[in-house]
Amino acid sequence: MPIEEVPKGPKILDSIWPMRRKRKIGTGLISKYKARLNAHGGQHKYGVNYWKTFAPVVQWTTIQVIMTLTMIQEWHTCQLDFVLAYPQAEVEGNIYMKLPKGLSLS
Repeated sequence: MPIEEVPKGPKILDSIWPMRRKRKIGTGLISKYKARLNAHGGQHKYGVNYWKTFAPVVQWTTIQVIMTLTMIQEWHTCQLDFVLAYPQAEVEGNIYMKLPKGLSLS
């Protein structure tokens, strides 16, 4: 949407385009390039661009106790990784973001 069509009132956030090189574990050679276009998180304001956050954390001693019980009781365990939990979360409302420098709609 052209910047002229953005409704009056909401702030237009800057964009960030982080780029990464993924490497093979054994050799260290670059296997692929990855990029993601994001709205600048430091410009978000509570109650305007987001309304709630939740980041569960656990103490290291809790993990040690659970793993000790798992070994004693011979329980089966599995591991989950939620690295993409926030980037893939649903957005509540509209967030307007500027295009990265060098890009245009035309």
